Amino acid sequence: MDEELPTFEGAELQIDCAVCGSATQRPAWTVKDTLLSTPGEYKIVRCPECGAMRMSPRPPFAERRAAFSDLYPLFDWALGRKWAEPEERIARYRPQINEISRRQKAGSLLDVGCGDGYFLLGMKKRGWEVRGIELNEKVAAFAAETLGLDVAAGAEHEAAWEGPYDCITLFGVLEDVDDPGGCLERCHENLADGGLLVVQTHNIESWEARRYGANWFNVDAPRHVWHFTPPALKRLLENHRFKQEDLLHYGSAYVTERSIENRRGKVFPSSAFDRFLSKLIVNPAAKIMPRLGQGIMIESYCRKA
Repeated sequence: MDEELPTFEGAELQIDCAVCGSATQRPAWTVKDTLLSTPGEYKIVRCPECGAMRMSPRPPFAERRAAFSDLYPLFDWALGRKWAEPEERIARYRPQINEISRRQKAGSLLDVGCGDGYFLLGMKKRGWEVRGIELNEKVAAFAAETLGLDVAAGAEHEAAWEGPYDCITLFGVLEDVDDPGGCLERCHENLADGGLLVVQTHNIESWEARRYGANWFNVDAPRHVWHFTPPALKRLLENHRFKQEDLLHYGSAYVTERSIENRRGKVFPSSAFDRFLSKLIVNPAAKIMPRLGQGIMIESYCRKA
């Protein structure tokens, strides 16, 4: 049964589907912020027309921006809570660096939502002229001052893009923005003819997402507003004049373990048996499931249509 969800203070009543524009929604889950314990509950609904999911009502951007606080784990290295050699941090992006390098001749690159900048640093070492946009001001300052990169602080809809670029990357960004279509239009405007667009997001159609449901780590409310299936992502890109050339799948044992924690309500692994399960099932599954088209992350390689 379709449901019109009630509003709550500071939130919009309902947002339409970013993929097909339908206002129809079917309730899926009520979730909390299991990562940073932001107060409140959030409604996740499914679009019956295209299968994409979304948070509706959606907290206003200012509230979600605050949810990307300095405590956000991906900021640990930039803000000094963790330390690693630069090459170790760059290695996290080695698959993307290699894929882009074989698909596109080195030129200019913009990474939207560049985080601490180590992906940009890796591309710079490959001969690219790089620039980034990063929401968190402290993290953007780290990338600029410590790594010596050209990084603008601000949301993607606030910052000057200053294109055209031979490659634009969106790693874990499209699910966070108010208007995915508007973001893709800015990509189109700032991508050079013959350029490459790379969009990475989580896969709400994956077996793991369906198994863990509201407990799936990548639901990540209130930061993630949008949850795409592979067909929905392709349709969204086509709506904004991009043609998908390839779709890659990736796994993550870390995400699986955090999803198990959310379901169990305690740390995983926390026993010898848990560690046995991780070694025997969780870690191998993170490698096997993407080969079966069931990656928890999907990565679309596109060009202007």
